[in-house]
Amino acid sequence: MARSKKRKARKTIAHPGPPAPAWMEDDGMHVLIPDEGQPADLDTMTRAFQDKVRHSPLWATMVAEFGAEKAESVLKNFKVEPKP
Repeated sequence: MARSKKRKARKTIAHPGPPAPAWMEDDGMHVLIPDEGQPADLDTMTRAFQDKVRHSPLWATMVAEFGAEKAESVLKNFKVEPKP
């Protein structure tokens, strides 16, 4: 009699939804994020945004144009602020 083999369940990968709408204006970058009913931790969001910039093509451009130290100083001015 043949042995039955149990199949392992495959891990399903959750695909992220569409990227958040983002655009640039004279006063900076604007991004729409869903309201999850919790107060935003702006410092955490700012650090996450700065990390994303550091790992983007924009960072290489900033370093090439300003140098590493000046690029870091400019990046520290990238802050998440709620729009009233």
